[in-house]
Amino acid sequence: MKLTWFGNSTFRIYIGGQIAIIDVDGAPDGVESSELTSGADLLIPDFGRGLLEIEPSGWTPRKPPRLVDTLDGQERRVEVHRASQGCIVFDAPDEAPLILLRDGDAPPFGRWTEQAVIVLVGPQLRERAERLAEETRPKLVALAGGVGEIDAAFDYLGNRLSGTGLIALEPGLAVEA
Repeated sequence: MKLTWFGNSTFRIYIGGQIAIIDVDGAPDGVESSELTSGADLLIPDFGRGLLEIEPSGWTPRKPPRLVDTLDGQERRVEVHRASQGCIVFDAPDEAPLILLRDGDAPPFGRWTEQAVIVLVGPQLRERAERLAEETRPKLVALAGGVGEIDAAFDYLGNRLSGTGLIALEPGLAVEA
């Protein structure tokens, strides 16, 4: 998967062979919407409003298809769900689950998040990452926020995440996760 954060809550995500755009209308000045949405398979407005809602503590990602099941030519598509206000969950073939959390705290998740990539967007990154680390041990936490917020989060969390990767997202820079 490849994540590109453009600022605010606008993302371009390449996952499961598809391109998803989050919150085109919230893109910062200078980001051309036609360039941002070029080639997009999924346009997700307003950080997930209108998506099918799931209960994240009981939900699990789909299991990979068996080879015999893939011979019929049916392609498995990316599914995108809303787990709470400000929380989007991607379930894609052959990819770790992707969770985007804007503002606020994470809803209660199940054990499936141990394989997840979680992107924290907005303010209070250190505090939110700390609470998240107490509740779950995701594969990777990516931080999307102001420079001061990210620096504070790295200073505090650098050696406290117990096996969880920690990266910073920079506006306009694509990162593979």
